[in-house]
Amino acid sequence: MKDLFHGTTYDINEIDVTLGKGYKDFGKGFYATSVKHHAESIARRNKRILEAREAKIRQRNSEYRTKTFQAYRYNLEFDDSCIDNPGNLKIKIFKEADREWVRFILINRDSDSTIHDYDIVIGPTADENTVTVINSYREELIATEYADNILDNLIKELQPENLPKQYFFGTIAAIQKLRFKEMKREIVG
Repeated sequence: MKDLFHGTTYDINEIDVTLGKGYKDFGKGFYATSVKHHAESIARRNKRILEAREAKIRQRNSEYRTKTFQAYRYNLEFDDSCIDNPGNLKIKIFKEADREWVRFILINRDSDSTIHDYDIVIGPTADENTVTVINSYREELIATEYADNILDNLIKELQPENLPKQYFFGTIAAIQKLRFKEMKREIVG
């Protein structure tokens, strides 16, 4: 069993992959990380985003009743024995931020749905800095049809050794390998 963490602003009692948002690194599904503070950072960032949206609505409508948000971290356990013995699961593992990983991320970030058939995808997280770097290369990548030398330059800028690992669960079969370690959430800010 491997400890994983999920950062969110939602109070969840069960994992539902259909509630995931599109335009994400590995597609629409449920994400977790092996790095506790990374999950907490995601939760706090999402809380700030929601609060900023609320502030804009309040500016336009002074009678608007403001919602409050909380940042939560959930502690999970992943039955990672499926990595060596996947059974019916289709699993993709990116050991590092390489050309294939960048191509995979770019394709998924351009889609509101999941465009692959993997149940579980494991690999580096494209954090805010990664997205900035990728966006700075996007036009050149498209114009060159993702030329290897352009991808190599992009990867050098990413500092891939600093990217935390993320775990994507995209199907019901995948989330059956995941469970809440404790049925409590922890407020992180």
